[in-house]
Formats: sequence, C-alpha cells, structure tokens
Amino acid sequence: MTREEKAKQVEWFREQFQDVSGLFLADYKGLSVEDMNALRRELRPHGVAFKVLKNTLVRLAYKDTVVAVLEDDVVGTRAAAWTHSEENVPTMAKVLVSFAKTHPKFEVVRGVLGGQKVEPSEVEALSKLPSREQLLGILLGTAMAPVSAFVGTLAAVPRSFLTVLKAIEEQKATAGESAPV
Repeated sequence: MTREEKAKQVEWFREQFQDVSGLFLADYKGLSVEDMNALRRELRPHGVAFKVLKNTLVRLAYKDTVVAVLEDDVVGTRAAAWTHSEENVPTMAKVLVSFAKTHPKFEVVRGVLGGQKVEPSEVEALSKLPSREQLLGILLGTAMAPVSAFVGTLAAVPRSFLTVLKAIEEQKATAGESAPV
C-alpha cells in the first residue's frame, strides 16, 4: 500500500468515526473469511458497518474523534462494528453478542457509546434490551391502561343494570307473569 493509499484510508476512517453513535471492537483471531462475511451480511441491513482494522492507520484516524478513548485497545487482530444511528446501537450489540455465542473465537473486546468506553459486560447488557418497537409497544400499553380501565368501569354500570333487568324478567317469568322485554 502506497503512502497516498494509506493517507486516503486514514481519512476514510476519520470520516467514519467522526460522528459515530456507537462502535464496538472485537477480536476475530481464528475465524474464517466465510464467518466474517456472514457477520457482515447480518449487520449490513441494520445500518452497521463492519471492517477489519489496520491498527496503525486506525490509531492515526482515531485522533480528534469520539472513539479516541479506544486508541489503546487497537492491538492484535481487531475488527470494528460501528453505526451512525443511535437506534441501531442495541441491534448491533445483539448481533455481535449472538455471533460471539455461536463462534467462540469471536470476542467483543470493548466499545464506545457517547464518547465513553463500554466493557464487554455492558455490551451484553445492551444486547438484552428490547427493540425500539417493543419499547414503544410497552409505552403505548402503559399509556392506554388507565383509559382502558376507565372505559371498563363506565361500561360496567349499564352492564350491571341490564343484568338486574334480565334477572327481574326471569323472576317474573318463573312466577308466571309476562314481563315486557
């Protein structure tokens, strides 16, 4: 790789890391190319980029970006998954943790969210959060519960009144009188 190509690569990484919402580093030593491509295919539809890192170039690109706190963690065989959308961060964590469970040689090493380092245990906790759609459903259900209870209470009054009228009708019918319906 020529010096110009390296400079372009550093600039590309710097642009990618400039406004990143979340980035997770992983150790992939011992994984096959097919496994890495499978992971890329799984991440891509969720707006997540995944790339094997050239450590020296990435360390240069990290300067003056929100992911600069990870500079010391770029050693050995590292790959990075990152997204520019906050909505995609939990999904990215879910995919990476799930992949790590099925591929023991793959390990999430560290990450950065909002300029703060996150440990692998925090990435795993993030992966267990419900999706945005599930959270919105829970919120909607919680907001609708008082309204549903109020409507049920209002409906109980006429229902009870009709039940009493029906009981009176049946009582009169068994007593031999004809009651209007």
